[in-house]
Amino acid sequence: MAESVITSFSQRLHVMIIEEYKFLHRVQEQVVSLRDELQWISSFLRDAEMQGKRNERVELWVSQIRDLAYDAEDALDIFILNVMWLRKRNIRWLIKYPARLITLHKLGSQIEDINKRIERISTYKSKYAIDNLDDKESLGKDVALNERRSAPNVEQDDVVGFDSQSEAVAKMLLRQEEEEEEEEDSAKVVGHVVSIVGMSGSGKSTLAHKVYNDIKFYFDSCAWIYVSQNFKSESLLQSIKMQNHEREDMGKFLVVFDAVWNITDWDDLKNHVIDKIIQSTEGIVVLLTTHSPEVAEYAKLSSTDDLYNMKQLEKDDSLMLLKKKAFPKMSSFPQELEEPAMKIVEKCAGLPLAIVLLGGLLLAKQKIIEVWNKVLQNVKWQILQGFTTGCLELISFIYDNLPNFLKPCFLYLGLFQRNSSINCERLIQLWIAEGFIQETGEETMEDVAENYLEDLNQRNMIQVLCRRSNGSIEKFCIHGLLREFAISKGRQDKFLNILGTKRSPTHTMSRRLAVHLTSKMDKGTEIPESSSLNSLRSMLCFNHLSNVRLEEKSFYKSFKFLRVLDMRGVTDLRRLPYEIGKLVLLKYLNLYGTKIERLPSSIRNLQNLQTLDISETRINGIPWSVWKLEELRHFYANLKPVSHSNSSATGNGISCNLHCKIIDAGVRAPPKIRRLRNLHTLSTTGDNWISNDFGQLINLRKLQITEVSMDLYGEALSNSILSFIYLKELDIKWKEGKLQFQDSLSNHFQLYKMRLLGVMEKLPTDPNFFPPNLTELELCHTDLKQEDGPMKTLAALKNLKLLKLHERSFLGNQMVFPAKGFPNLIYLDLAFLTDLEELKVEEGSFPNLEFLSLVSLNSLRELPDGLQNVSSLEKLYLLGMPPKFQERTEEDVGDDWPKIKHIPSIKFGSVKFAKLDLVY
Repeated sequence: MAESVITSFSQRLHVMIIEEYKFLHRVQEQVVSLRDELQWISSFLRDAEMQGKRNERVELWVSQIRDLAYDAEDALDIFILNVMWLRKRNIRWLIKYPARLITLHKLGSQIEDINKRIERISTYKSKYAIDNLDDKESLGKDVALNERRSAPNVEQDDVVGFDSQSEAVAKMLLRQEEEEEEEEDSAKVVGHVVSIVGMSGSGKSTLAHKVYNDIKFYFDSCAWIYVSQNFKSESLLQSIKMQNHEREDMGKFLVVFDAVWNITDWDDLKNHVIDKIIQSTEGIVVLLTTHSPEVAEYAKLSSTDDLYNMKQLEKDDSLMLLKKKAFPKMSSFPQELEEPAMKIVEKCAGLPLAIVLLGGLLLAKQKIIEVWNKVLQNVKWQILQGFTTGCLELISFIYDNLPNFLKPCFLYLGLFQRNSSINCERLIQLWIAEGFIQETGEETMEDVAENYLEDLNQRNMIQVLCRRSNGSIEKFCIHGLLREFAISKGRQDKFLNILGTKRSPTHTMSRRLAVHLTSKMDKGTEIPESSSLNSLRSMLCFNHLSNVRLEEKSFYKSFKFLRVLDMRGVTDLRRLPYEIGKLVLLKYLNLYGTKIERLPSSIRNLQNLQTLDISETRINGIPWSVWKLEELRHFYANLKPVSHSNSSATGNGISCNLHCKIIDAGVRAPPKIRRLRNLHTLSTTGDNWISNDFGQLINLRKLQITEVSMDLYGEALSNSILSFIYLKELDIKWKEGKLQFQDSLSNHFQLYKMRLLGVMEKLPTDPNFFPPNLTELELCHTDLKQEDGPMKTLAALKNLKLLKLHERSFLGNQMVFPAKGFPNLIYLDLAFLTDLEELKVEEGSFPNLEFLSLVSLNSLRELPDGLQNVSSLEKLYLLGMPPKFQERTEEDVGDDWPKIKHIPSIKFGSVKFAKLDLVY
């Protein structure tokens, strides 16, 4: 980790030398000398850190270098703060003379001291024979890993060897349902529990996911719950309700509790979650995963409850899994690697985690026998004797062989909660704010970060949960043991710390702090006084916190170096003090879901801010000062309507009840939005800031606007969209008027996703009007008329993979899918089209369709005859369909059964499922 700290800091020095030349000319030679020396040290550190695990002298030397880099970073940030202070005052004589000289003198003295420390530490290499390092653990340089996966379906991604196990667990879960149906007395089921037991890394969650996806449509409602070590029962109940769209009657209910650690946790789940939710169900079936046999035995609610012990992968399955990871495009191993491959899987003892980690490592290395033999020689094979210790040693070996640029990105994942789903968009913005990402060539920092994420995935250090239709990763999670290593290594390197248990050291000088406090925390786990956090660069809060002093002015006084402040979990936060404006190095500020009603006017001082999220807060408008943040790259302001009894002026704004008004007393003209030329993401509610200069935001990649009046702003909006040629996602919901694009979107080569909710004039008849690489399209309330032929236009979109036609998107009683149309469509979702009576699939339509979902088509009489010719179809979901329609699809006896009997997976569900957002 030390070498990545050095590398990142030397890059910052290089940028500063260029950008601050006028301020630095008196000390530039010292700064350049520091940069050059650090670059030389960085080239030596990789091997030194690998040796440090076995050599106490080397470990001490590496830690001293790391601390030196942190001290140098502090000196640099103090200098930048002083420069910003001088520029803010904009007084020429002050900048030219005393203040500037004092600033330079302090920086020069600090750098001189650091250079002397470097010289002294460098002498230790020879003095203590540290520079005679053995390179025997090196596996050579990585090969390029730059291929993105195009298929978005991750539901069964690389699941090997679980077919028989998933079938056994599914039978256990469904057996109780069958027995209940046979009973005359239909009394409510108290609960049926099946536990999957196995050590970490044995594939419990993978198996549970497969079972869950296979059987969930046998139930009226379902939920998947990740059980964190510090979970709150109220949060789990809320998650269950959200996953089922707040339904009061959930019918037969399936719930998975993933990773239940101990008996106390199960008691809490039983007493405060299951016993409360059962009143809203006709019976609960529970699937839980745990590493503890004691928990599984204790969780049995009756003699019919079951326990399933995970089995090790068979040798053939282990080899297949290793081959998939190390040689994803080949059907077998190269002949010369068959023997070492066999030895590797034998030592992995049938444990999936060990196999996939080594497969990811070997994927990134040269495919030669010398490298594979080095893996066999160097990895500590103690998995069977002590699984957790052995796996952590294996993870350490994998981590040591990561490229420098990936190490801080991986360790950063340790800040997130165990078993949490990590949103990639949020993570990438955090990485950029931390300075982990540098632009390369024509690629933006966001593009580079996506490549880093894909690299981690191909190395199997993250687990993808879902992908976007263009193939990029949308959400992922990290295995518990990998997270445990990231936290341990991060604490050792003062890179991060987690506050949430008494075991968490709270007074270390870590650069980053994640707060995982809950109501279950013991006293003594509160955030320490800010004086002990004066080196903090980042603070992320993940839970409701009643004892965090984020509203106090004093809390911000020592946070002068802060770059990231993520308060998404602080739901009780009601105000931000004016002093937040002193955090001038801040690049990321997330206030999502807090109860803040206004932003202080000092927000205008945050001139380095790149990401600002005020969505789902009580802020009733966008402060004028936001439009002055010229470095802003991502702005989220999806605000709720707020009602006030009085409409009096408060602070720097005027109270209003409308979405996203521009707030500033006495100001009536639209803001100069063209100042925000760096914006990549704009997501807002409301439209009164749209003006003729909106089209100057030419760097926009994602545009999401709701509650737009097309009568007032439609022309300006559509003209502006034509200028956004780098746009990737377009999401518009409008009210009055109709959307009319003034010209073709054929030059928008990166635009892959469009979501249009509102009345349209009609679809253009020329398919070349649409973006050429459009892969995902959702239409709702568009009122497209059958007689205008919208389906013919959509069928000609050659790259379209996902199509959703929802409520009032199509007006007509017959929908025709033309011959040879939709050549690359994978997913089709038709929902709540109340007038639709007939579907017609012509010959050759949907040659690649895999997933068809029909939801609440109450007038549909039958399935189309052409459906039996769609041989690629793998899944059919029929949800909330009318009774007569359901009779026609009954297995073997229904009139429509011959049309669908070739489909491997057919799921039926009640109308309660109809609002679920099905993903493919």
